[in-house]
Amino acid sequence: MTLKLINNLQKLGFTENEAKVYATLVCTKTATAREIYETSGVPRPKVYKVLRGMEEKGYVRITEGEPIHFSCIRPEELISRIRTDFLLSLNETFCGLHALSPEGEVLNFGESARLGIEC
Repeated sequence: MTLKLINNLQKLGFTENEAKVYATLVCTKTATAREIYETSGVPRPKVYKVLRGMEEKGYVRITEGEPIHFSCIRPEELISRIRTDFLLSLNETFCGLHALSPEGEVLNFGESARLGIEC
């Protein structure tokens, strides 16, 4: 796991600890919380909270048992989800800002098509 990878995941909205946990799970496929904190460097008390938060986002799967095991979604699926969410937010932001501007009543079709945005 490299610092550049962690930084790039942070640019995509991950916290530093989430980035470390996700990268660790990509390497290990499945792991216990203990294995994750030993490998990732995320402090033990924070690992469970990070994992539960990532499960809520749909980035981590939890397999109940003794001990509990954690796995992550495939990187391709992660990037696809992030891309879809980002484009939706970008579109909604553009349309919201455009509606606020004095000339916002009429959206320039050529410009919106060039940007790939529909309001």
